[in-house]
Formats: sequence, C-alpha cells, structure tokens
Amino acid sequence: MTTFSSLPKLGVGLNYQPGLRTALGSLEDLIDFFEISPDLLCRDRVRDGERALDYHPALLDEALRSTAGRPLVAHGLGLSIGSVAGWNEGYLRILDELSARRPFLWHSEHLAFLLTTDAAGRPLHTGVPLPLPFTEEALALLTPRAAALGSRYAAPFLLENFTYYLPDLPSDGGRDEVAFLNDLTERSGCGLLLDLYNFYCNAVNFRLDPHAALSRLRVHRVIEIHIAGGATHDGFQLDVHSKTTPEPVWELLEWVAPRAPHLAGIVYEVMEQALTLVGADGIRSQLARARDVWDKYCAADGRRRAHATS
Repeated sequence: MTTFSSLPKLGVGLNYQPGLRTALGSLEDLIDFFEISPDLLCRDRVRDGERALDYHPALLDEALRSTAGRPLVAHGLGLSIGSVAGWNEGYLRILDELSARRPFLWHSEHLAFLLTTDAAGRPLHTGVPLPLPFTEEALALLTPRAAALGSRYAAPFLLENFTYYLPDLPSDGGRDEVAFLNDLTERSGCGLLLDLYNFYCNAVNFRLDPHAALSRLRVHRVIEIHIAGGATHDGFQLDVHSKTTPEPVWELLEWVAPRAPHLAGIVYEVMEQALTLVGADGIRSQLARARDVWDKYCAADGRRRAHATS
C-alpha cells in the first residue's frame, strides 16, 4: 500500500483520442493529466498466423506531442488478461515501447478477455471484451498475472471493473462482482480503476442497488475513477462512451471520492466517434464538474493538483 500512498494526486484527466487535438487548446486549463490507450495508436495486423500490434508512427508522435507537459497514465484495451491460453504479448510490447519513450505513473487494463480458441484449437478474437466468472478458478488465473504486471514496470497496475450483459455468471460461494474485485485486488496487490459508469450499467441492467454494492467495496484500492455516459438499447444500459455523464453516476462519484484515501485521478472518457456529439463545450462541462468534486473532497486534506503546485 506504500506504493499507492506515494502516488501523486493528479486531479482531473481526459482520455486522449487522436481526434481531440483541435479541441485541446480550449480545454487545457481543465486537464491535469492524460490517459492514453496505446492500442488506439496502433495497426492491428496478422503476422505469422498471429495477431500483432505495431504503432502507427504518426499517431504515436502526435499523441506524445499533444499530451506533453502533463502527467501520463496508460490504459490498455487489448491485453486480454483473462484469456486461459495466455494474454496478448503484442500489447505488452507496445506498452514497453511507450514506457521507454514516455514514463507513465500507473497503467491499467480491463478485467475481461478477448482472445480464445475455436473448437479446432485455432486462435479466435471475440471482437468485444467478455467478462470472467466470479470463481476461484478465475482468481487463480488472474492473481499471478496482475501481480506480475505490478512489478514489470516502475508503476502500479490497476484493473478496471467491467460491464457484463449475461445473467447468472458462474460464481463460487455466492461471490458477486464486488466480492470478486475485493478478493482479486487483495490477493494480487493490484489497484482498482473504478469505472463508475460501468458499475452503473450493471446496476441498471441487473436491478442492483449501486450504493449498497459500493458500500462493500474496499475503496482503499481505488486509485483512479472513470466517469462517462452512454446509450440504452432494448432496455440495456450500454458501455459506450458517447454522452455526458448521467446524474446517478455523479451521485456515485460524490459518494466514493471522499471515501477513497488513495484516489489519485478522475478521468472523463469519451470515444473518438462521439467527439462531435459531445462537443468541446460538453467535454468542458464534464471536466469542470469533475474538478468541483476533486476540489471538494480530494484537495480538502492538502492533496493539491500535481502540476498546479509544481
């Protein structure tokens, strides 16, 4: 826990998207740090029969230029940490390269899997991330992997809670999502990227009380929080970052922020395809409101924004 307590309190961040660069000038005063997903700066190719990731040089250079002068954290999309046959080594290669060019303060990944095999044992990409069961078997698979990622770089590793749309995921001993997250973070030593919009989606889709669930979460493991907004389809709340944050998610943030002693940053997420829908003014409103929450709860005990006091 010493590692977590020594992290700088960054403040409010934004997930970097290549299409954001024209709007960054008008948002600069509200962005304390950036979150980069290395996968989004890559070409996904098949090489020697296996999927491989290679940086698009122009995209990587532009991302590093656009985020210069702000702290950086990394957020992966394609590691597939929950794949039985092994994670995506290609993702770790691009993360190694990013780390060499621009150190990050922590890195994170979705608690899900993308890579599996078909009936003939051939590699298969699921197309969308899929959740893991809440079982001892899953914990035994994930724990050493999360621990290894925590020591691979000079930066803590966080796992992000994930949306799941299938009911009745396998579970041992009545373990639910919160109990699984508690067990995983404690056993592996990793931190938690608490995506409150994902949490809200699961609560809506499965008619759960999100406040009751959060009250059982070991929030001392929360290092970063994601907020976002999305769409509904056939009654399901979908994990797409295409809108501003709904009020229930802001309420969850107001509950968690003062209770998470190691919270180091709040990130508003919006996908590139939705930038024109949300607009620079919409993004600005989200960052400003997140700043209000940060200053209200996280700066009250002397935790000032990193670059504001440097």
